[in-house]
Amino acid sequence: MKIDKSHPLPYYIQLKNIIEKQIEEGIYQPNQMIPSERQLSEKYEISRMTTRQAINELVKEGKLYREKGRGTFVSSPRFLQENMMSFTETLRAQGYTPTTKVLEFSVVRGLKNISKMLETKEEQTYYKIKRLRFADSIPAALETVYIPSEYCEGLDQYDLGAQSLYKILKENYNHNIESTFLTIEAVISDKMMMKIFESSKAIPLLKTEGITRTEEGVKLFYETSYYRSDVYTYQVNIYRGMMGR
Repeated sequence: MKIDKSHPLPYYIQLKNIIEKQIEEGIYQPNQMIPSERQLSEKYEISRMTTRQAINELVKEGKLYREKGRGTFVSSPRFLQENMMSFTETLRAQGYTPTTKVLEFSVVRGLKNISKMLETKEEQTYYKIKRLRFADSIPAALETVYIPSEYCEGLDQYDLGAQSLYKILKENYNHNIESTFLTIEAVISDKMMMKIFESSKAIPLLKTEGITRTEEGVKLFYETSYYRSDVYTYQVNIYRGMMGR
């Protein structure tokens, strides 16, 4: 691919398009360093300033990122969560392959804070389910769910590494999930999270915490999750009601 100097399209846009196409075709892989500005300038016979402009545009769009003293790298793909679909459904709808690794499945009790939030008895037992979620082999989310065992007795017979929890709850326990109320905050990964997300450096994470309800208003489970903000995006739509217009 070359810069067409007879074409009216500015050189920097042509170069931007070339790099984008190379990323789409897999010539440049996620987190792979692209050639330097000097190398690109020489290869496409354009100025360093023009090359820098093309790269700046791709950085602004999140398709490339810079590391001081190292170079410019291809960003990992972002996965968008924008509605009540499960993680599995969300990624499949966007053309990605979701996989799950169950890190913990246990029965716990004596969780006063969770009992208060879910409005259950203090002696209630819960299934604790901790899962690492992958998107195209990229570790993207760490989810921990606490669900009263009486709502889904025998949940341990299902393979939560291969099946959607939402789907199991709906099809086998008649729990139709209607809403989730979340708090979202930005945090920085500690050493444990760096290991879990296979990162050699601290990375920004989105931490979500909240309660999921059924159509009948039952507080079904409490969940706390961590999402890699460089590969996962939460989209929130806020609408102004009739009052105050």
